Amino acid sequence: MVLKKIAEAFSGSSIQRCPQCDHPIAYESINIKEGVACCDPCRKLFRLSELNWSHRSREEVLAKTPLGCSKVEWGQSLTLTASARSIPTFIGLSFACLFCNGIVSVFLSIAIAGLWANLVGPIPGWFPMPGGVRQGRPIMNDAPMNLGTTLFLCLFLIPFVTIGTGLVLGAMFSLLGRVKVVIDQVESYVSTGIGLLSWKNRFDPMSIDSVRFSNSSGDGESAPKSSIQLVGEDTIEFGSMLPSKRRQWLAACLQEIFSPNDISRDSRPVWLEPNNRR
Repeated sequence: MVLKKIAEAFSGSSIQRCPQCDHPIAYESINIKEGVACCDPCRKLFRLSELNWSHRSREEVLAKTPLGCSKVEWGQSLTLTASARSIPTFIGLSFACLFCNGIVSVFLSIAIAGLWANLVGPIPGWFPMPGGVRQGRPIMNDAPMNLGTTLFLCLFLIPFVTIGTGLVLGAMFSLLGRVKVVIDQVESYVSTGIGLLSWKNRFDPMSIDSVRFSNSSGDGESAPKSSIQLVGEDTIEFGSMLPSKRRQWLAACLQEIFSPNDISRDSRPVWLEPNNRR
C-alpha cells in the first residue's frame, strides 16, 4: 500500500532530477522497491535520496540571481551568499513570539520574585508582581511562595522559556540572517547566522562527492524535506530556513561548482577540477 502511494506520487510528478546532469528522470526509470533510479543520459544508477527535487532545471534557476543572493569571486576563492530575509515569516514568528513570551513572562516574573524573596529578602515595592505580595513574598494559591514551590515553578518554565528563546532567534534570523558558503584552498566553510552570531561548518572541498538538493514545498509527501547537502567525508546539511528560490539558487551554484561535467568548468576554480580531487 505504501509503495503504491509513493509510485502514484512519482508518476504524477516530474520533479526528480539527476544529481549529476540535472536531466529529469522519468517514472519508468525509477525502481521504488530497490530504492534506485537510472539516468539515461548519464547511464548511472542513483539512490532515491540522491535525486534533486525541483520543478525548475538548473539553467532556469541560474538564469536570474534572486534578490538577496550574490556570488563573489576573489582570485581562486568563491563566496556564495543567500539572505534568509522573509517578511511574512518574520511577521508570523514575531506574532507567535509576542503571544508565547507574553504569557511566559507573567509566570517568569513570579518565579524571579519567589527566588528573590526566598534567597535575598523582601520583594522591592517597585517590582511588578501579578497576584500581589504577602509577607514580602509573592502569593501562589492564596499563600506566600516557599522555596520548594519556587524551584518547581522554575523547572516547569524551562521548556517554555526555551521555546520562547527559539522563537526570538527564529524571528531575528528571518529578518537579518544569511547563509554563506566560502570555497577556498585555505579554509572552506558554511556559515549560518546573523553577522558575528554565526556558526560554521568547515569542509574539505576536494572531498565533496556530490551536492544534493530537495524542495518539498508542494511536492507531495514522498519528497524529502527542503535542504542542501554537501556530501563528502562528512555530510553537511544546511539552508532549510532559506526562502525557496534562494535555496534553489544556492544549491544550483554548488552543483555547478562540484559537478564532474566539463560544462561546469567555468563555474569553479582551477584547483577544484575533478582530476585534482581525491
